[in-house]
Amino acid sequence: MSQRQMHGYVDGRPNVVVIGGGFGGMSCARALSRLDVNVLLIDRSNHHLFQPLLYQVATGVLGESDIAYPLRKAFRKQNNASVLIGEVEEIDLEKKEVRGFGRIAHWDHLVVAAGMKDNYFGNDQWAEHAPGLKALHQATDIRNRILTAFEDADYAFGEEDRDELLACMTFVVVGAGATGVELAGAIKQLAVDEIAPDFKNLDTSKARVLLVEGAERILSGMSEKSSNAARRILKSYGVEVLEGRRVMEISGKGVMIDDEFVPARTVVWAAGVTGSSLAGKLGVELVSGGRVEVKPDLTLPGRSDVRVIGDLAMIHDPRTGKEVPGVAQGAIQMGTYAGKCIAAELRGKTAAGSHADFTYFDKGTMATVGRGKAVLESKWLNLSGFPAWVVWALVHIVFLVGFRSRIAAMWGWLWAYLFFSASNEIITKPLRRDDDAG
Repeated sequence: MSQRQMHGYVDGRPNVVVIGGGFGGMSCARALSRLDVNVLLIDRSNHHLFQPLLYQVATGVLGESDIAYPLRKAFRKQNNASVLIGEVEEIDLEKKEVRGFGRIAHWDHLVVAAGMKDNYFGNDQWAEHAPGLKALHQATDIRNRILTAFEDADYAFGEEDRDELLACMTFVVVGAGATGVELAGAIKQLAVDEIAPDFKNLDTSKARVLLVEGAERILSGMSEKSSNAARRILKSYGVEVLEGRRVMEISGKGVMIDDEFVPARTVVWAAGVTGSSLAGKLGVELVSGGRVEVKPDLTLPGRSDVRVIGDLAMIHDPRTGKEVPGVAQGAIQMGTYAGKCIAAELRGKTAAGSHADFTYFDKGTMATVGRGKAVLESKWLNLSGFPAWVVWALVHIVFLVGFRSRIAAMWGWLWAYLFFSASNEIITKPLRRDDDAG
């Protein structure tokens, strides 16, 4: 395909290119809605994804469309914004161009909000057997694996194959940050509460769920009080919490945890992330986690026209000296700040590089631990159990994009909570066994 100018531009107006349609990218583009500029949002997917709820898609509580919203629809009423679905292949800082899919976008201001990807710490071969949970297709894949494991366990029961039965009924979650904790609790409750009545010959409540964490405690980013509360709740469900343990190998047959091999057909990776490959195209040395260290106004050193925001940016809050965490609220705040800075510069109200430093307002940290229970901590509160879950649910409803998504999520949670039933137990990938014909 020959290269050509990307569509949606009005001649004579400044061009702002935003790479990434996550929380940061969307917030930045929306902050420019009243400005006389061309805003081009580029993303490899056609939807904005509410990542904090991916684990609920992976365990069947919510459907895919409940947590995803089309980007074009999100910007339908913003006349100065257009959307391009495609993968950025090159960033040319000298020519101020973004290239991809045979097209070129020129910018006056560039905002990179490309996010993170799974980090297997040099063991990328593990990805085949232990998918991460960063994208919608991964959530669907994990749901398929979980539900298929129970189907295979039922099949093995009929064949009286005990070893295969145990492997099918064992689920390993690697990494006990918020995603790992949420997923482990949800998998166990799926087995105990939701699908048990559907299997007449299989006691799904005997499914093993192992949560493996290399650090000395789960939820290490939260207080010890919250970690202890989450551990108690998980253990009350029957989740086996393994702290201070290392995963040495992952294969299609199971997981080597230190010197112990655990046969398991379903393994999920939640142990680490690293920056998008686009970070390496910005001409700067990357810091821990493959991220980009930015100046206090989120710009690249020496480049007032390029900003990096969201999980990909490494910055310390000037008030606390603490690193801004890679969470949704941080990305939203960075995106809004970046948009306002660009708007002020283009209106001539503020010179480049003269903005007040970005400051992060920490609204608290939370994680669900199964149905109707969560842990939450902020400057003012430290809650666990049902009260924390209520706050968690209200906060997530507020930040879901789209009225339909909010209603669907509320209904999904209500249905699951009151009737102990998942809303989506469909396996979308055909089951195949060794004795299948054809």
